[in-house]
Amino acid sequence: MGERTTYGDASAGERDYASVLATASEHPVSGLCTYCGHCAPCTVGIDIASVNKFFDLAELQVAKDEPLSAPVADHCKALEAHADACISCGICETNSPFGVPITERMEAAAEPFG
Repeated sequence: MGERTTYGDASAGERDYASVLATASEHPVSGLCTYCGHCAPCTVGIDIASVNKFFDLAELQVAKDEPLSAPVADHCKALEAHADACISCGICETNSPFGVPITERMEAAAEPFG
């Protein structure tokens, strides 16, 4: 049996799964952000994956009728660029292998996080 290559030792081509996921029919996360970062870079410097992650956490809290927790709000506010900086250029959506409606999500995330 051959020696196994770990993710960290794999070449960039071996680690790139975007093309496989982009062509997977009816992928279970189609339209949902997986925080993979393939949407980057943002033209205005938004860390889209992190904003989406914090927004999803906030939505979970709201769904449970819980107030937005300070750690979630603080982590999002600590980001260099915020969701309200989005200019809706759509480049991130073109790059997203999952068809995430990122500009809509940035608009929605701007309400609780700015």
